[in-house]
Amino acid sequence: PAGGCPVPVSGFCTTMPAVFKNASSGFITIHERIGRVGSQRLTLYNGLWDVFAPHGLLPGGGISIQKVPLGVTVRHIEFIDDASISTTSRPVYAMLVSHENEGDQSYLNDDGLSPEERQRIRDEKEAARVRKQVEADLGGFDMEQEWVEEIEREDCFTIDPALGLAPSMPTRKYELWLVDSSSNWKVLDKYPLDEFEHGTALKVLFLTDVVEDSDEPPERSLVIAVGTSVIDHDGEDIASKGRILLFQVNKVKKRGPNRANKDPPLELVLESEKAMALGPVTSLSSLKSEDVYRIVVGAGAEVTVEQWGSGKLTQMGFYHAHMQVQEIVLFKTFFLLSDAYDSLHFLVWRESDKSLTLLAKDYEPTQVFAAGLISRGGAMSFVCHDDRQNLSFLQYAPTDAAARGGNKLVCRADFHMGTQTTSLKSHWCQSSLLFNSCTTTSTLAALKQQDSLFGRLEDDQRFAVNFGTTDGSFGSIVPLSEPTYWRLTALQSVMSNALESNCALSHRAWRLYRRSTRRAGCRSNDRMKGVIDGDVVMKFVDLPLPEQEDLASSIGSTVGLVMDNLLELGCAASVV
Repeated sequence: PAGGCPVPVSGFCTTMPAVFKNASSGFITIHERIGRVGSQRLTLYNGLWDVFAPHGLLPGGGISIQKVPLGVTVRHIEFIDDASISTTSRPVYAMLVSHENEGDQSYLNDDGLSPEERQRIRDEKEAARVRKQVEADLGGFDMEQEWVEEIEREDCFTIDPALGLAPSMPTRKYELWLVDSSSNWKVLDKYPLDEFEHGTALKVLFLTDVVEDSDEPPERSLVIAVGTSVIDHDGEDIASKGRILLFQVNKVKKRGPNRANKDPPLELVLESEKAMALGPVTSLSSLKSEDVYRIVVGAGAEVTVEQWGSGKLTQMGFYHAHMQVQEIVLFKTFFLLSDAYDSLHFLVWRESDKSLTLLAKDYEPTQVFAAGLISRGGAMSFVCHDDRQNLSFLQYAPTDAAARGGNKLVCRADFHMGTQTTSLKSHWCQSSLLFNSCTTTSTLAALKQQDSLFGRLEDDQRFAVNFGTTDGSFGSIVPLSEPTYWRLTALQSVMSNALESNCALSHRAWRLYRRSTRRAGCRSNDRMKGVIDGDVVMKFVDLPLPEQEDLASSIGSTVGLVMDNLLELGCAASVV
């Protein structure tokens, strides 16, 4: 690893005992442990067995990726992190799934009326329409401007049995599943949503049961929160509304003589539900403030903070966005709110007066697809992915002149990603000294013993974001230190000129920010840039050694230093 020292191998064995059936082609090494004088480590390598095994890494295996056929579309999945419910031997997940059904419309084939009765009804409707038209003509105005004619289904939809009957209508049914992954993903319990109700959000979180005028400390419980959107059966002629459903996972009392040999069965219990007239529920998050857990709900253009108590949810605070709440990212008591049409809003929750206060926002009319957070040490930036496949890096800097007195989020960098994503998830950046260690705790203790500053530097306290794209690729965005950034910037510049590109296209032009053509755009024509293209600099690893030396010397560096920076970048970008 970068910065590490080579450890001599004192023992090596390739003849494996018969007890290691799965590692018959492997080998064993013995070497001195880092930071432990007089202590040795015995390491077993399986060779290539893990690669070509039936459950290996190559196609047909399932160690890194395993496909589980469930027969439904999995919309959301959350791990239930509670030792009383989910254990290492029995991981339990909550899934929000949907499946397609064929809706029966046979009731339309026969309305129970005779042909004479149908003709009489049509004549009465026609007479009423003529009477309205005559009244409109006598009044001197157009009927179409005065009355909105009601169009009924029977006026434009009739069934002729001679031509065919009413076809089946495809419908979508949503359900909440409780799944045990240790038993071949067995479904433990289900809860179906109502007809014409769509599941839009799922979150496993803690809630504090706050009882007013009580001296007892409030209790904390784990719940499964589901946000839904209700569509009227006649379509979207009226505004959509939503619901919040709170479930608890309870253990069913076992019966029978062998009940102690098996895990207790689990079931979903609906604790509470709350109708949201503000709009469909698109986001659910957990807020912890002064040891009180609350739920943050994004519904329509409103953000509400709900408190659990006495078996129901009570609104404690709210914030009105502009158009539609897309996503809410929380860290401590700060909110990063992404509006579907008006970029990012930076909020803070104040416990003293139970209010959500806007600190700053981005005034660009950006259609946000995803938002995330990256940090290095004490510095934090907001990542925004828009509809034109751009990435913008914003920062809350009240003292900056471009912040307009602190009300505007300052753009620090921009980048054209060239593909679309819908989620940016944060992960901790691992050091290369810990990346390949199978005993991370002991290795970290040994490194701290050798270097008292290890883990305290800004490069050891970094959070990056990872994303998957709609074209099947995966990537990460990693914050870099200033020396590493300028070294890789120079390397990217010389590699763009020295290496051949496909079809003689320019890397710089491809990665330039694509401006939006929407209304009220106030962004200046100057692009901020400031992002390293990992696809370009990682090509340095595959170049021949003479070319690596020429490129490194042209930027005033060495091959070893550049390779160390790329190794740290690759380890920090890895999620697993």
